[in-house]
Amino acid sequence: MRRATVTASALAVLAALGAAGAAPAAVPPPGAGEAVVTVRTGGDRTGAQAVGPLAGVRLGLFAAAGDAAPVDPGWGVCVSDAAGDCSFTVPDTGPGGANAGRELTVRQLDGGVPAGWFTNPVLRTGPGSGSDSVASPYAFTTPALAAGNTYRSTADFMISDDYRNLPTASGGVWQDSRDNPPLPARCGLDVALVLDLSASVGSELPFLKTAADRFTDALTGTPSRLAVFSFDQASPATSVSANHPELHPVSTPAGAAEFKALYAGWTLGKGTNWDTALWSVANAAPRYDAVVVLTDGNPTRFADDAQGDGSRTHFRDVENGIFSANAVKAEGSRLIALGVGKGVAGDSGLNLRAVSGPTAYADGGDLTAADYFQTKDFATSGQQLHDLALSHCDNSVTVVKQLVPAGTTGEDTTGAVNAPAGWTFGATTGTPGVGGLPRELTTTDDGTGSVVFQPELGDLPSAALEISELQQDGYELVTKNGKNAVCVNLDTGQPVDVSDSGTADRPAFALELPRLAAVSCTVYNRPATAPAVLPADLTVEKTWRIDGAVHPEGEQPAGFTATAALTGPDGAAATPQPWGTARIGYRIGDRATVTEQAELADPACVFTDRRITALNGSPVDLPLGSTLALDTAHTRAEITNTVECHRTSPSPSPSLSPSPSPSPSPAPPGGGHLAATGGGGGAVLLPAAGGAALAGLALLALRARLDRRHTRRRDDD
Repeated sequence: MRRATVTASALAVLAALGAAGAAPAAVPPPGAGEAVVTVRTGGDRTGAQAVGPLAGVRLGLFAAAGDAAPVDPGWGVCVSDAAGDCSFTVPDTGPGGANAGRELTVRQLDGGVPAGWFTNPVLRTGPGSGSDSVASPYAFTTPALAAGNTYRSTADFMISDDYRNLPTASGGVWQDSRDNPPLPARCGLDVALVLDLSASVGSELPFLKTAADRFTDALTGTPSRLAVFSFDQASPATSVSANHPELHPVSTPAGAAEFKALYAGWTLGKGTNWDTALWSVANAAPRYDAVVVLTDGNPTRFADDAQGDGSRTHFRDVENGIFSANAVKAEGSRLIALGVGKGVAGDSGLNLRAVSGPTAYADGGDLTAADYFQTKDFATSGQQLHDLALSHCDNSVTVVKQLVPAGTTGEDTTGAVNAPAGWTFGATTGTPGVGGLPRELTTTDDGTGSVVFQPELGDLPSAALEISELQQDGYELVTKNGKNAVCVNLDTGQPVDVSDSGTADRPAFALELPRLAAVSCTVYNRPATAPAVLPADLTVEKTWRIDGAVHPEGEQPAGFTATAALTGPDGAAATPQPWGTARIGYRIGDRATVTEQAELADPACVFTDRRITALNGSPVDLPLGSTLALDTAHTRAEITNTVECHRTSPSPSPSLSPSPSPSPSPAPPGGGHLAATGGGGGAVLLPAAGGAALAGLALLALRARLDRRHTRRRDDD
């Protein structure tokens, strides 16, 4: 009784030390009459053949393997430090000492792990076939102790490569397992499938692939993504060219089919290496919510160079698998081990437990709480995978947004792809008592193009939901069978009736969600059809009206000239354009400004009007310089210039006071013509010769016109 009490006190102290953390310390040298036994403790794999230390592991030295308490509550216990060294300093090992020549057993104390870890006190050893299984206690006997010596687990005991004669051959690094992270409580997961292609799978290979297909199909229609790895004595398996660690969206049947094609042609190799399979997963760039290992046998190889004998399972094969599994779980991935068939029945569950977690699945139990499964065949495991995939999809509606290529028409959705980030959906309910709604969700860049609504139904038998889409500019809804969405019950595979609602800017659909059901709906959009780009041209005709006489362009008297100018196409500035010649390059809907440059050589002639007088054969009255809309393929405009000429000298008018002489106008540089700008920017060009004289003549001509009008008014009176 006293011994048990002392041991309990010592264990309590050790537990406190482990909780507080262990400081790094060198392995102590043996003192006089002492021997040192040191064990290396390991946690996560850090490289293909490297394992990081695990501090806080509590081990004991036992006089016999079956003893309940360590040989001594003081020097018979150790706690590993930050370097992963757990060292015992054993006294009285000199000649004649009480412990001289003594062989002690190293075993882990109950609960002797830091928080977040669990122990594996027993592992399965034996033939790789699963026959003649042995549940081997994880304990090791030291050499006969002699003072002045240090006995290391990595050199002097525990470690062994005698695979033929020693099933408990170890790598010399003490194993413990990380706790298994929980499966995320949401519908839609990122999962890595790890498939065993060892030769022992044999004729069951098609059924293994079918089980993987079943899991994939269960996740189809949810915001899930899958990766796939293979292994035999290596990973990828020696019969396979590559693993596929990248995540493939399976939110649509097309995406699921693409993923299943990745492993459809895989063939069998040889050997079983859990270590390198799981290290391939841990070393991959993506981070997975879950890692599902499908295997038919125990490991018979380890490390990336396939060490081990390939036919029997030893501690070392399992230890290394544990270290790699720890690296997977360190990333937050839940590791689920599915052992299928006789090769992993019975005591083989000890090894499945060691790489996953302590909870075995029991028929009818909680799938999400189970760490490992032992099933009789791949058909059963396929059903379990199906049920596991949908375990968090109760009361859910997944909406998958797909974009249809622009070249399609009507309800043709050929070539549709998952939408990128930025598509927003909202869900509301008219059923009293439903929680979690209303809610809006937006697609992310995960490649699935989907969102999930999970209303809280409580005990309600169903809920009436309306799901609407915020329509994006430049896109239009594509219906299927006249409906805004296509929905299916993922549990039964049966279609779900929907009714259309909403508006053009916010199209919607309504459905009834049964309690505990998982429903997936697909909504299609395509880029809105852009207006057809049709060519257009513009032609400008010219008419002169000189002293009342009408002259088409080219038939007017000499000295009356004008050149059209048009803007465009494509926003170009105004440039000259021949009369009666179409300017091409416009598109229907473009706009063009119409103006001209005009010249009168006779100083007795003046413009009285210049306007656009006809458009496409119809009379108009538009100022020169107007901008025309080219609404048809061929637009014709007509500019009319009205000119009056007065070539007789006017008589003085006694009724008007003399006009002051106009100031002479400056001559333009270099002679030539003076330009006068008409309405809309047209220019009237006058001869520059004579300068002020010409300006005076123009004023006299104007005064003569006023005199005639005055005389006519007097005659009328």
